[in-house]
Amino acid sequence: TLAEVFDLQDQVASSIVGAITPRVEEAEIERAKRKPTESLDAYDYYLRGLAVFDRTVNDQTAIDEALQLFKAAIARDPEFAAAYARAARCYATRKSNGWMVDRAEEVAEAVRLARRAVELDRDDAIALSHGGYVLGYVGGELKNSAVCIDRALVLNPNLAAAWGLSSWVRACFGEPDRAVEHAAGAMRLSPLDPRLFAWQFCTGLAHFCA
Repeated sequence: TLAEVFDLQDQVASSIVGAITPRVEEAEIERAKRKPTESLDAYDYYLRGLAVFDRTVNDQTAIDEALQLFKAAIARDPEFAAAYARAARCYATRKSNGWMVDRAEEVAEAVRLARRAVELDRDDAIALSHGGYVLGYVGGELKNSAVCIDRALVLNPNLAAAWGLSSWVRACFGEPDRAVEHAAGAMRLSPLDPRLFAWQFCTGLAHFCA
């Protein structure tokens, strides 16, 4: 039917967007890495932070480097919502790996950064999804986390990370079917994503919580 044709067209378009976006980001990251540090603007620091952050999740030195790059981006643009969210994610990674030195202080800083991210720009899907995740995972604010990530999905239904992070939230809420569905959506949109393992973990978590 004509409706089925349109549905297929939407699925193809979503897949194309998910496949192209990582390539565009990679090109921008490589461009930023070639520029001298002294001349980088906030976005260049942000992209360099992404490059380091996506390289590993179990290298403390790399995650700390990414955190400093995101903070450098914030220093150059205090209104850069996504940079706050990504910096908060670094603290979340420190928590998950047991790297926090002063747990209370670092948790407070992670929540502060995440809250600032979601307050600065309610129309930035990246800030909402990553900031919202940190509010839930580090701050224990699951309801607020879900609200932020749900809005991110409305703003950009092709953002694979938002679907993956939503999978974690839904598993925590005891909604295994939705959690599996959202993780599958993330993997379909970005099958080569550096955080693919996290979405696979969410699938397992959802089955465990079922």
